[in-house]
Amino acid sequence: MKKIVALAVLFVGLFANEHVALSDTDFIPRVINFVIFAGILWYLLADKVKDFYANRSKEIADAFTEVEEKLKQSRAHKEALKKEVELAHKKAEDIIKTATKEAELIKSHIIAQAKEEVEILNKNLKEQMAYEESLAKREVVKAYLETLLKDVHLSSEEVANIVAKKVG
Repeated sequence: MKKIVALAVLFVGLFANEHVALSDTDFIPRVINFVIFAGILWYLLADKVKDFYANRSKEIADAFTEVEEKLKQSRAHKEALKKEVELAHKKAEDIIKTATKEAELIKSHIIAQAKEEVEILNKNLKEQMAYEESLAKREVVKAYLETLLKDVHLSSEEVANIVAKKVG
């Protein structure tokens, strides 16, 4: 209230000049009316304005507290997720190590089996080659004998005698 009166006096001082007398104007009654109006407004609205600002301050403080709580929760959640990610990385490394060991074991097992199969195939190949060689020799001997025997005409009795001499 004192501020308003001081402001009114300041305006009176500013507008006072030597050409116009203050008593010739209605400035002072207007200032008094303004002061009365401001006082009535202050009387009627001061408590409501104070309550409004107090409630608004409380709402802002509550909202700020809520935001801080959410921030704390999100930080805690973030830390929990970081720990889960670290555990997942460790599990992944363990899985990779285990898979590498298993792959090495499977690789060595496959190589051993392949060597055994190659040995078996080589053995079978040698046996097959020996068999084919003996068949080829028989065919060559048979073909040679047939060409020799074409020119020689022996009877079955003579052949029997030749065989009997060789066997006996």
